[in-house]
Amino acid sequence: MKFYMKNSVKWLTLSLMVLSFQSIILAEGDDDKVGSTAFKFLNIKTDAYTASMGGSAAQISGAGAVFSNPSGLASSTGMNFTGGMVQWLVDTKIMNFSFAMPMMGGVVGLSMVNVDYGDMMKSGWGETNGQFVFQPSQGSFTASDVALGASFAKNLSEKFSLGMTAKMISESIEDESFSGFSFDIGTQFDTGYKGIMMGAVISNFGPDVNSISKGEYTYSDHPSMSLPMTFNFGIVGNVFSGFDAGLNVMKYADMEQEFVFNGEYTVADMAALRFSYNMNNPQEPLSFGLGLGVAGVSVDVAITTTQYFDNVMRFGIGYDF
Repeated sequence: MKFYMKNSVKWLTLSLMVLSFQSIILAEGDDDKVGSTAFKFLNIKTDAYTASMGGSAAQISGAGAVFSNPSGLASSTGMNFTGGMVQWLVDTKIMNFSFAMPMMGGVVGLSMVNVDYGDMMKSGWGETNGQFVFQPSQGSFTASDVALGASFAKNLSEKFSLGMTAKMISESIEDESFSGFSFDIGTQFDTGYKGIMMGAVISNFGPDVNSISKGEYTYSDHPSMSLPMTFNFGIVGNVFSGFDAGLNVMKYADMEQEFVFNGEYTVADMAALRFSYNMNNPQEPLSFGLGLGVAGVSVDVAITTTQYFDNVMRFGIGYDF
């Protein structure tokens, strides 16, 4: 009991420090940073499981944890990987891959997210009879985003884990590109009471981006842009046999705070039905998901409803060695 209380106090103390830290780093408020953050694709939920749960800071585990809370990697007892695809808005496709392996006294993870915006129409301006006119259909161009991550997580006790991810990120449009670095740090705590788990993570923090490169030249007179830093706190518990429910609270650097309720019903440890409801985001209010797991192979599907576009589909597959 003394050991349990000691670790509970340790986790709660650290969580309070994290909460205080996030209130400072995000204190500028929504209005100060709207439209000014770079690498906005980092806020997209690329993992099917995470999307169906509306965020999963508390309960995520295995290789897929690198996409939402790296401390969840610590639960891996062997090698495992995940791969997935997202049919995002307006013909945009997102691919993700993650791998986890116990080593160096903890668990090491590698990840990649690639966003392909497809071909887009070029347009420009021309002169006709001394007047400038808009000229559409001037060919096409491509754009893409990439994030490469390396993670490490460790169980500091039977109930408390800590994890961190370092990411190299880049965006390119035609022959212009810019890049930077970002970091995620997260914790998870198993209370040991009725399956209640808590998790907290700060994602996408790092130096501002203040240059754009084009060919052999670098333009440094562009205004600097902040990363899309996000704080996520989650709590989940067992309501009755096979059914867990929880709450995720997410604070973005450039958007208002979101409260997301989620639930997961598991049947015979082989199939799971998932759902989440976002109280503060009418553009993506509901998500649904299905998960199947047999002989170390897992398959996840998620559907997120949108207000103005087609529903977003996510697929994922994983394997535990």
